[in-house]
Amino acid sequence: MLRALALLLCTLWAPLSFAALAAPDPARLAADWWTFFAPEEALDEAGLKERADTLDLSLEKLRGQLEREKRNDVLPAVARLRKLMADYTASREQKAILREALPPPQEAYTLEEALTRQQALHSLEREIANQEDESNWQRDLLAAERRQQSRAKVAYLAMAESDPQRIEAGLSLMASRFQIELDALDLDRRQESLAQLEAQRESLRKEIGGIAARLQIKPEEADEWQKVRAKALAEAASLEDVEIAPANAGSTDLAENNRQARLDALRILQHHLQAKTAELLAARAELLTELVRFSTSGDAAPDTLRGLLAETEDSLQTLAPRQQYWKNAVKRVQETLDADEAESGPEDRQWIREGRSLVAEVKKANAAVGQESQRLAFAAELSEQRMRLGDSAVQRGWAETLDILAAGLEGTHALFSASLFEINETPVTLFGLLRVVFFLTAAWLLSKFLRHGLKEIAARRAAESVSQSSLYTLGRVLHYVILAIGILIGLSSIGIDFTKFALLASALGIGIGFGMQALVSNFVAGLIILFEKSLKVGDFVELQSGVTGEVKEINMRSTLITTNDNVDILVPNSDFINQEVTNWTLRDAFRRIRIPFGVAYGSDKETVKKAALEAADAVRWTLKDKKARTPQVWLVKFGDSSLDFELVVWLIPEAVKRPAGVQAAYLWEIESKLHQYGIEIPFPQRDLHLRSGFEQLRPAGPAALPEQI
Repeated sequence: MLRALALLLCTLWAPLSFAALAAPDPARLAADWWTFFAPEEALDEAGLKERADTLDLSLEKLRGQLEREKRNDVLPAVARLRKLMADYTASREQKAILREALPPPQEAYTLEEALTRQQALHSLEREIANQEDESNWQRDLLAAERRQQSRAKVAYLAMAESDPQRIEAGLSLMASRFQIELDALDLDRRQESLAQLEAQRESLRKEIGGIAARLQIKPEEADEWQKVRAKALAEAASLEDVEIAPANAGSTDLAENNRQARLDALRILQHHLQAKTAELLAARAELLTELVRFSTSGDAAPDTLRGLLAETEDSLQTLAPRQQYWKNAVKRVQETLDADEAESGPEDRQWIREGRSLVAEVKKANAAVGQESQRLAFAAELSEQRMRLGDSAVQRGWAETLDILAAGLEGTHALFSASLFEINETPVTLFGLLRVVFFLTAAWLLSKFLRHGLKEIAARRAAESVSQSSLYTLGRVLHYVILAIGILIGLSSIGIDFTKFALLASALGIGIGFGMQALVSNFVAGLIILFEKSLKVGDFVELQSGVTGEVKEINMRSTLITTNDNVDILVPNSDFINQEVTNWTLRDAFRRIRIPFGVAYGSDKETVKKAALEAADAVRWTLKDKKARTPQVWLVKFGDSSLDFELVVWLIPEAVKRPAGVQAAYLWEIESKLHQYGIEIPFPQRDLHLRSGFEQLRPAGPAALPEQI
């Protein structure tokens, strides 16, 4: 029984095992066919070789089948796939190439050994930069290959299984995947190599950082560096004295002269770069000479060395932009040579070859300048560190802090000095934008200060003849003028020439005519209101819509009106120009109102007048110190059920802005006084008198009246 069960399990397991190891079929590839080589559990070398052999055997059978079917056009695809699979298998077994180890740090260094170490660091940094560029390029290429692989997979899965082209498409799809994996492995090894280089760079930097304390300098080295300096200066002078005459000065061919001029310019640049290299070598030799003298003489006040360090720093800062200019000049000449080579014939190739040779020489000379400038910078750093060895810990810490601050300031300056964009061919930087913001802020603060001063003047002289509206108008005009001046100064500070904005001004005029018409109209209306003084801050106005309120502010676009219900309403300035507006306090702050009231017929008119005048006197809004504007009581109408009077009273300025409350106060007092004097306030009533027709019916009595009247 057990033997039969074991035989059954073996029978069932065999097909499953065979199916698990079945090689992908190019004619029926699944979307996840690569899991054959990359299962969830990573394959070791033996497992990878076993699966590669399985696929190779399957491809060999496929090759035989294709030969029998005489499909020779597909055979190269099979061969390519087998080769890529073999390369992938071999590449999986390869390891990253270990970099040659750096020599161990020394106990002591001479100046030449220190410079050699610095040169090694420079070469290492250049190699790292090249490796990073290659890695980035390879990473982008790999991403493009993966996108192409995805598109090819979609196209393959959309093909019918009976399509005769499906086998070739499957072979191509598998080959591209092996190529992707090969490139990925190569990128991984490159990254490992780059990590080794970066580790060596950090180690070398650490070593170089401590070289200054391990320098062994001899007094006779000063004479050696003096000789180097003298030789370098002589070489620089001889190179500067070389005069390059045009090769074809007498030629009448303009094109030929143009070409030769470019070649002559390259020769001049080459000699200039060689001379600059010699000058940098002379500067380095002079600096190292003073370093030797300082180190061997024990001078406690190395003023000469400090002066040389300051000169070196200035020259290096000046050299950096010039090197970039030289690189750009050579690049432009090379681009011109490429364009001319594409258009010229065989007879013009001689000068192009000569030009390319000169370009290569100039590039080499420019690289020599860069290398020598780095050596000079290292010599300066070495000299500065050597000078600090005699300082105390506090002095060294302070010097390092100053260096960090200087580096931070330099980086900040470079960041803020970088061009962000251009306006009318004028580069705009962060420094420029900050200057514009500074001038605008200063203009706004100055405007605010002046307006606050005007408000203080208005508050202190409120009882004098100083016009509040005039001060407000002056403040608004000063605000606009100061802001405009601030904008002009701010934009001028970044180099913008306003004389070149004629076209922009015309375009802006068109924009104002269409899109900004309402804004400009309101702005101009605001200026008219301020200068015309038809509307002032503090006036009580009534708009055409019936809204009443006090004018609080007259701004650039709108005027702020606050109603008696403390509701702020923004009214466009143009509405005050184009529509009818009632200004209750335009010319005179005093205003007369009429309070209507009625009393019953038969009331004594004098008593009514007395009661109304006493009511007016009891209200605090009544103007009492003007004889020509005393309260009056007018009988204005014989009403249907009352004698209609009006209390005509002049109000103090404060009451003008409270029409509803003032009227309510007078009505309240009038009713109280009328009640006090017993005067009746009638309500509407009708007396119906029936006369005609009833005289004839009177003898007959009530029985003669109709049933309904």
